[in-house]
Amino acid sequence: MKNTLILFALVGFVAACKKPLIDYRSKYVGTYEVVSYNSSWIMGQGYQYDTTQYTLKVRRSEERYYIEFVSQNGSTPYLMETDGTLHYESNDWHYQVNGGFTDNNHFVLTGGYYGLGGGNSFEAHGTKQ
Repeated sequence: MKNTLILFALVGFVAACKKPLIDYRSKYVGTYEVVSYNSSWIMGQGYQYDTTQYTLKVRRSEERYYIEFVSQNGSTPYLMETDGTLHYESNDWHYQVNGGFTDNNHFVLTGGYYGLGGGNSFEAHGTKQ
């Protein structure tokens, strides 16, 4: 009987905590080397292509189901599913990003910003250091 009460107390304590017992985001936390293949266009002109390399950190956000991509330019929060899929919620409907982690050490994101007179798109591949 005493063990049953201890078990119920432990289960109640765990259920009362805001953080999940096992945080599926932890395996993706770290520093990533990223290669981004970019293209841009302006109406009446051709496409321009370039490649960018940079380092970013992935960390768990204070928000329960988010992670943050942190670079020199600031941080971007991504909603993260348990399967590693990432969703970016943009205030501007012109901006779209799709992708996710392909395994514990790699991610791929594609997206861009599209307007009436032009736009740009990217495909970014990250590898954990």
